Amino acid sequence: MAKIGLIFNGVWSHYAMATAPKYRDLYELLYVHDLTAEAVQHLDALAIPFQSNQQVLTEKKAIIYDFLAAGKKVFLEGDSSTAWLDAQWEDQPVNNYWWVDDPTNPPVSETNYDHPVYQGLTPRQACWHTHGVYTRVPESAEILQTNAAGDVITWQTHAYGGTLLATTLDPLVEHGVQQITHLDNYVDRLTYWLSGEQPSPERMTIDAAAYGVRALV
Repeated sequence: MAKIGLIFNGVWSHYAMATAPKYRDLYELLYVHDLTAEAVQHLDALAIPFQSNQQVLTEKKAIIYDFLAAGKKVFLEGDSSTAWLDAQWEDQPVNNYWWVDDPTNPPVSETNYDHPVYQGLTPRQACWHTHGVYTRVPESAEILQTNAAGDVITWQTHAYGGTLLATTLDPLVEHGVQQITHLDNYVDRLTYWLSGEQPSPERMTIDAAAYGVRALV
């Protein structure tokens, strides 16, 4: 039975990742407009991907915070809104070319590798590119990743009862896109942290049957 609810608003990369054979027994797609307390009560964690509907998340924020109050986990990636999150996210240009110009200078310069999601990852596996920075985080937040300027990339807090982990990285979206080939490392660690279940070790593949076709070309 799936243990992680992936809040979904129709973005194809969200769907591709959650229906991939490697992850589909661990992730359950939850359409954001159908998000209710009953829909999440059996889950251990929620994942809110980049390119989510921030307006609807604001309308549903009580469900998210009640979920945290029950001692559960919420993972938030990419953009966010102060209308439901006590933090300020700032959009910045995405550098997709750093690894060509200077592979020793990734957008994230400091990572707490003691955190379970980052344990065992290399700097390249822990960062590919960032979507902005957090210019304000909750007072209780633990900073897990920063860039060279000291801006916050990843943080977590236990202030709401459970654990809220927020990052401007976009592992779930990029894994669904399948252009970055090393993301199994990050997403597998994230999935284990969220669910306590270890995904199978093979690389993620897309299931053609999930799209109603025999093969993807």
